[in-house]
Amino acid sequence: MLINGINGNVTQPVAFVPGKRYRVRVVSLLTAFWLKFRMPGHTMHIIDQDGVACNPVEVDGLDMGPGQRFSILVTAHDTTEFNYKYNVTLYANFVNPLPGIIPRYYNGPIEYHQNAPLKHIPDVEDNQLSWSNTLDLQARDGMPLLPVDRQIVLSIKQFTPELNIPVYTFGDYAYNHTLVPTLFTALSMGNLAFNSSIYGPQTQAHVLHYGESIEVLVYSDDENDHSIHMHAGEYQVVEVGPYGGPVASNRTTVKYQRSGPAPMRCDEIAIRSHSYTKLRFRVNHGAIIFFHCHMIHNFKGLAVTFIAAPDLLQKHMKVPDEVTRMCKLQNIKTSGNAAGNAGFDLTGLPQPLLVNRE
Repeated sequence: MLINGINGNVTQPVAFVPGKRYRVRVVSLLTAFWLKFRMPGHTMHIIDQDGVACNPVEVDGLDMGPGQRFSILVTAHDTTEFNYKYNVTLYANFVNPLPGIIPRYYNGPIEYHQNAPLKHIPDVEDNQLSWSNTLDLQARDGMPLLPVDRQIVLSIKQFTPELNIPVYTFGDYAYNHTLVPTLFTALSMGNLAFNSSIYGPQTQAHVLHYGESIEVLVYSDDENDHSIHMHAGEYQVVEVGPYGGPVASNRTTVKYQRSGPAPMRCDEIAIRSHSYTKLRFRVNHGAIIFFHCHMIHNFKGLAVTFIAAPDLLQKHMKVPDEVTRMCKLQNIKTSGNAAGNAGFDLTGLPQPLLVNRE
């Protein structure tokens, strides 16, 4: 693991000046493992998640999925009597514990004075600490809870087809690319751009209209945690709870929780094993929105596409000529439906993987 580009346990000191207040940005660039970040001996206040400001909330540590970003405020002590350490723990619930490998522990110095001794702070069990939780945060701008014009239900499941390689899906098909990039299909198909079938079943496309307030209800019946990212926007995190009946409830730490009056907005949310999550956002621009797992499961099919206001895309967006030229050099089609054909003819489109969701 690298911290600021340096091997975790030999990273350079973080220099603190007594009495100063610091904004510390913590970014997880991991693709599989989760991390916990702490600064024992210091008080941490979360002030933003994924770049969205929130009212300050005090926590003992950050519990972060791949792709998540937080800013915290930390006030330095008034003296240079001691130095301290920050802690980073890498963990994953889809790998059995392996001593020295999973979980892994890293420490970095918080330096008040080069010659000061290290302050000894007793270890505390994780379950005795307060950790970051998006449902505990309130957006600083006070944006209220959105109404619901339409609900989209997605269900995370894992399957192992005949090749014995796990596949993850949000729906009936595992996500895969098409012969024509989805943006080009939306731009070139006129009014048919509002028909989800022209984008090919493997995109799991949902067409959204300008001004709609969308609620995405994500069920996870999987044993793994997932870090879910949405491109081209932010969603309100409205509600979470256990999912899967009494047996599953024994396998999840998720308890029912509802957001406050100004739900936190972000573009990356941790969806825990055997739980459900409700997210809301308003369609306020034209875009091709990729909604996917930020972990390696993205490459195994766990993604869908939201086609937001394709009429606005057609009206206002011009693809740079250089992009079109690069596509043509790679024999990538730049118009037509998912197969590069007119209308609903998907002849030539590779057969998508249809999974058994019984």
